[in-house]
Amino acid sequence: MFGAAVRNAGPPDCITTHDLRHHYTSVLLMQGASVMVVAERLGHENATLVLSTYGHLMPDSEGRTRRAVDDAWGCAPGVPQGNDSTA
Repeated sequence: MFGAAVRNAGPPDCITTHDLRHHYTSVLLMQGASVMVVAERLGHENATLVLSTYGHLMPDSEGRTRRAVDDAWGCAPGVPQGNDSTA
């Protein structure tokens, strides 16, 4: 059934379910999905395999985490800083 679906979709005959699994994982991670959530979707017991295999797909993680902390501390661009006399 999978082979027929692949042929009907039109990708190269060499595409396998394993290729689709890698694609699915890569897309989720590049869009910022949690490694824990991705591991759960793939049926892994923990995120170790996901991190070791796909960690290179998350090059902006440092920037994303820095922005999260900046936002939480009110340091995001456009947020007024330190002049609140009511504090």
